[in-house]
Amino acid sequence: MLPRIDGPTYLPPLQPTTPAPVQAGTSDYYQQRVDDFIARNPGMDPPDYYLGYGQKYMERFQSLDSTDLSPEGLQWRDATTLALQQAIEDYRISDPEGFAELERDPEAFRAFAFGSHPGAYVDSGLYDLPVQDLLVIAATPDINDVLSQEGIDQTLVTMGKLEPGDLPGIARDTGGQYLRDTGPFAFTPIGPAIGAGREGERLLDRLSQQSWFPDMPSFPDMPSLPDIDLPDDVPLIPGI
Repeated sequence: MLPRIDGPTYLPPLQPTTPAPVQAGTSDYYQQRVDDFIARNPGMDPPDYYLGYGQKYMERFQSLDSTDLSPEGLQWRDATTLALQQAIEDYRISDPEGFAELERDPEAFRAFAFGSHPGAYVDSGLYDLPVQDLLVIAATPDINDVLSQEGIDQTLVTMGKLEPGDLPGIARDTGGQYLRDTGPFAFTPIGPAIGAGREGERLLDRLSQQSWFPDMPSFPDMPSLPDIDLPDDVPLIPGI
């Protein structure tokens, strides 16, 4: 008589306990972090920061293009997106268990994430941008997020990182953006009005995305400036 051989016992797959790595700098980074959290914590809500702030503003800033920001501003946007996501990954790598515990406390996770914002903004070159870009960037988040305690705190910390040595570069870049906005009319009497109009158009576009902003009728885009040869004796802006 052959001995009885029991069949293999089925064991359900174990839930992952260690947070999985996610590639920073990708458009679905925050969704992947949410999916990973749910896989490790069935029945629990993931940190609201992931989709309610991180994904929300990544998409909003990614919608900006060369009509909204200078080339340097677009580079800053991409570098900041990577830096914000990398800050989360760096925490996960340095302390996986602590990161997993932090994710289960939404308020603590928001505090950690917001604490990483000022460094990411400034280290990515915020103060290497023209004033025109800085205004567009400031007008992009929802006003309720800007005026929340977290928003106020990160704004104050970010402003505190502005150094006197940054000001000449900001002024130079602001002049350069003025020249791009006004073209051949830069040094004519209507140049400042054209520059203000361009910036006003950009800011209106940003503010119109706010929930509190009233519906406005559509206005035609400002026409492109023609190429005009200026006289040789038109003065240049010093330092540009």
